[in-house]
Amino acid sequence: MTGRAIEEVRLKPVKSPWAFAGGGVNARFVAVAAAAVVVLLFGVLAFMLRQKPLPRRRADASAPPQIASQISAAQERLKENPQDIAALVELGTLRFEQGRDSYVEAIGDLEEARDLGALDPRIFYCLGVMYQEEGLYPFALTEYKRFLRHYPEDKEVRMLSAKLYYRLGLFGEAVGDYERLKFQYPSDPLIEENLGLSLWGAKLVDRAAGSFAQLKTAGGDYARRAEFYLGQIALEAGKFQEAYGHFVAVGAGPLPGLEPQRAPTGLAMAAQKLGKWEEARSAWEDALRAAPGDAKAAAALKEATRRAVAARRAAAAAAEKARKSAEKAAAAAARKK
Repeated sequence: MTGRAIEEVRLKPVKSPWAFAGGGVNARFVAVAAAAVVVLLFGVLAFMLRQKPLPRRRADASAPPQIASQISAAQERLKENPQDIAALVELGTLRFEQGRDSYVEAIGDLEEARDLGALDPRIFYCLGVMYQEEGLYPFALTEYKRFLRHYPEDKEVRMLSAKLYYRLGLFGEAVGDYERLKFQYPSDPLIEENLGLSLWGAKLVDRAAGSFAQLKTAGGDYARRAEFYLGQIALEAGKFQEAYGHFVAVGAGPLPGLEPQRAPTGLAMAAQKLGKWEEARSAWEDALRAAPGDAKAAAALKEATRRAVAARRAAAAAAEKARKSAEKAAAAAARKK
């Protein structure tokens, strides 16, 4: 009797806490509930771990009006705990958004947060932009490289990094960045132009010329600048006729992105190498109008004018000689009749 009672207890099914009243375990319900819990868990984690958007600030943009109150809140947190990393990052990025007048304080806040071990990518972005605007290019480049370890495909920061490499004369590194950008954005003419300039700086002239030839297909001012770059390359190589053709293709009028005297100066130099003194004189005049204080251009104009006048006189003398020869020949032919 006792043994039977024990057996009955052991065989009695245990009611699941997931079961409905009066029923057994509903397997389908359990699976759905478990899936819902997993989704909810990951949602909560994503919310907790999400990163705040980068404060991508335009240089001419005014700071949002609520920044002052947010700064005060961050400062209150720092009064309670001077090593509150999150508050330091918040304060530094907010001051960054206030603009250049707040850069010194923003840099101090973010550098302190970084020294305390903060790895928030906003630190590297903001410090990079501020260092760059303050002319501290090597420091800016270091911060951009740190940021790109977190977001290697970020176009804006990759462009900023490449620009600094170029400015610092690190043309090979600039080429690497622009080639990566071109792979991502093959139709972006600005990337193509900067890649060509970086290749040229790295003395990879043939590849640079290929890049500028491709840039011509973009049309507009991109195509005009491409013609200018190709003209300069040809001029440096002593290919004066080729250079002259490229500079002529640039056309008249200012060339956005370049000093206004550069295109007419290139045309003038190519023209005088070909003995086209009248074209050279006209181009030097355009160059001097764009840069009135250019002593070299003034001297070149004077020489081109002298040569152009001499060429006109020589041409007139040759024409007169040819006319007299023709008259003499005509008179001799008349006498023979």
